[in-house]
This record gives sequence, C-alpha cells and structure tokens, in this order.
Amino acid sequence: MAYNHLDNCNPPDVELLNYCTERQHQVLSLWIQLGSSVEASKHLDISDRAVRDVKTAVKKKAAKAGYTSTFNATRFVDAGQVVIGKSTLTKDDEGNTVWIKTKAEQEHQRKAFFEFIEGLNSQIQQAKPKKAIKKKLTEDIMPAIFIGDAHIGMRADEAETRGRSFDSRIAKSEICTAIDDLVSVAPEADTGLLVNVGDFVHANNSNATTAKGTPLDVDTRYEKFMRVAAETLRHSVDSMLTKFKRVEVVIARGNHDPDAAIALQMILEYYYAKEPRVNVLRSRSYFHYLKFGKWLIGIHHGDKIKAEKLANIMPRDMPDAWSDTTHRMWAVGHFHHSHEIECDNSVVVRKFGTLAPPDAWHSSQGYASASVMEMIVFKREGGKMLSYTYEIPRREHKPDVEIF
Repeated sequence: MAYNHLDNCNPPDVELLNYCTERQHQVLSLWIQLGSSVEASKHLDISDRAVRDVKTAVKKKAAKAGYTSTFNATRFVDAGQVVIGKSTLTKDDEGNTVWIKTKAEQEHQRKAFFEFIEGLNSQIQQAKPKKAIKKKLTEDIMPAIFIGDAHIGMRADEAETRGRSFDSRIAKSEICTAIDDLVSVAPEADTGLLVNVGDFVHANNSNATTAKGTPLDVDTRYEKFMRVAAETLRHSVDSMLTKFKRVEVVIARGNHDPDAAIALQMILEYYYAKEPRVNVLRSRSYFHYLKFGKWLIGIHHGDKIKAEKLANIMPRDMPDAWSDTTHRMWAVGHFHHSHEIECDNSVVVRKFGTLAPPDAWHSSQGYASASVMEMIVFKREGGKMLSYTYEIPRREHKPDVEIF
C-alpha cells in the first residue's frame, strides 16, 4: 500500500470523524486526543501501521463523499451518490476555454478496494487457537460441505416474488442453521472441507452491481453485508472445528463477486492466521483443485465454461493427479439448482443448489429452485460414504382470488 508518510505523521482532520464507522471513530478520536498515532496504538493494543491504515481508509471514504482536506464538495453530492472524478474549467494554450474531466480507472478502483480490505483486516482481532481435538480421528473419509450461491446482500420481497423474503440478516441465519445441521450429522474425521462455490455476496462493489455492471437489488450498504458475509463464514468454520481436527476452506470467485470473493478470502486468512487447524486456500484463480486419496476435486463457479469442457480441462491442468486418481468431480454453482452430469471421460460435474430464493428479476423470468445445502462424505479409497441435504421447506402462498 502506498503511503504519504508526511501526512500520516499528522493527526487526522477532525472533519474525517463524520465518515467513520464506530471502530474507526474510536481509533481516530484517540489519535487526535493524544496527538500521536504511536500513543494511540499503545492504548488500543494494535500496531502503529494499523492506526494509520484507519486514517487512510477513512480519507478515501470521505473523498468519495466529496470531502478532502483541500476541497469540500459534499453539498453537491446527494445521499447514496459517490464522487467518481472531477471536472476542471481552464484555458488551453490558444486561450480557448476547455473542461478537463477525469474519472478513476477501473483497475485503480480495484486496487483501492483491496487496500481498503487490507486496512480493514488490520483492525480485526485475530482468532485465538481453539483447543485441539486430541483423540485420533479417521483419515479415511473427508466430509465436505458445499455452500451454493449464498447471495448475501440480496433483497427479495415475497409479495413480489412468491418465494421467501430475503435480506442479509435472513441469509446469515439460514446459512448458519444449515451449517450447524450438516455438522451435527457429519461423521468425525481428521479433515473437513468447506467450499463456497461462488456468488457468496450479491454485489461486487458499493455501486450495487455485478463485476460487469449489472444493477442489483441489495438490502443494505456494501460494507455492512460484506461484514455479514465474513461473520457467516467464520461461524461456518468455527462450527466445523467442533467436529474435525482441521478445516480446509475454498472460496471460489463468482460472476457476481469476483473481487469481493478475494476480499473474503483475505479476511479469513487474516482472522485465522494464528489458528493452525484452519487452512484458507490462497488463490486468485477461477479454477481450484484438491486431491484426497483417489479423489481429484475441481472447484469453479460454473458461469464461464460448460460441463463438458470442464471435464476436459481437468486432465490438462492436473496430469499427475489425474493419473493417480480414479474418481474425479467438479463442484460448481451458478445454476441455483442441484444437478449432476457424468461426462464421457468419467468426470462428474456436480451443480450445487442454493439456500437463497430468487430475486425480483429471476422470479419474473420463471426461475425457482429448492432451497438446499449439501454435504458429501468422500472416501479416501474412492467413492462416497454418504451424502446429506439440508432443505428449507417451500413457502405456501394462497391464490390471489379463491372462488367458492
């Protein structure tokens, strides 16, 4: 992250407090009060860099709202809008009046987003290692829980969709309940696998759009539902730690959240940095592979490539693992319903369903599916020991008119 060291030595502008979260307000207020980021860090028991990162993050947030230390455009920016650039009226060499308009480049915005996540991570209190499971657990099986497209942050109204109402709070509650249910019936094992097959959050950015810019129905501010998403994943991992000695976590990038997925991965990496029982796969690829005994398992969201081509990619990408295994499976999401395709080269492409109901647009197009989350217990020697499905019962709706 690039820093203006001279500026970062100075206490924050008091006006920045108006753009802080509760935690950020605490950090910057203490810095202003004590006059030193070092002294503030000592009182908060965090690093000096973490204190300065808070200032950097808040300055960027304020700038989007129209406020900087040299200019205040907030009275021109309506609520819910952000500043994306500026226009300057000037004269060219020939004396002609011209407007120079600027706009932040998309790649610069992505970089700023990841810098924001790094700053946010520095404020997170890392998880303390949980008490290890001392008894010997079998290494012959691996229970794997697959979270279908969670779409945390999506808003749906059952009166409009004839499905279930949905928001971030409901999503977190339903996912955590499903995870706890699946963990409760899972056999104890040395290793448990948690896979998010993509689109864990509904929008990729604070503009409430997908990565390609498609507008979406969201229920709250981006920062809030990203926080809910992180809390939901942490609950899922912690729940699995009660049953398994170690937990492997894979977070796939979806078409809704390719950047947000990496951010969630970074948050979990930081949170569990001191927990040796948790391994978060570090990858910015769209394709992931893991080998368990005679199983080769690929993970991809499913939006970019058809099942048959996925089956052919696996031996190309993983020739050694391919020759050393007898059972191969791709785990994908995207389609919002459960389905299995057996390809010609014996690769199975397993589409995992979602707990989330359809939003307004998908409902208007006739899309609907069962609300499910699935667990598969893989056997090291090949094959499956069992599979288990958690399902939310369908909501019953009355006809608009009943004629007797």
